[in-house]
Amino acid sequence: MLTYRPDKFERAFHLQDGAALWDFLRQPENRLRMETATYLGRPAIEPLSPALVQAFGNQVRDHQIRQMIGHMVRQIMEECGYRLDRSGVRIRRRNNIFFSGSRYLAPDSA
Repeated sequence: MLTYRPDKFERAFHLQDGAALWDFLRQPENRLRMETATYLGRPAIEPLSPALVQAFGNQVRDHQIRQMIGHMVRQIMEECGYRLDRSGVRIRRRNNIFFSGSRYLAPDSA
């Protein structure tokens, strides 16, 4: 089982119950959301916004928390064999708490 490495987000991880966020992101339905977004060529983080707000409230709108969530998503995607394709992909969907995210390539892509 993968353990989150907070690196520069150590403080935010401990102040904002990062363990609960980590567990939430690793749930099978959220992994499926990330993988589906990747399949569609979108940032893996994009479909997580509504579920994150529902589960954690407005605390996830904090800039540092959103960055930490992106950091967590990257570790999860890499654990599943995905490779970073591009960072900073704009998210234009209304009411999404994320403005941009990273796009990944599937493990079987060349």
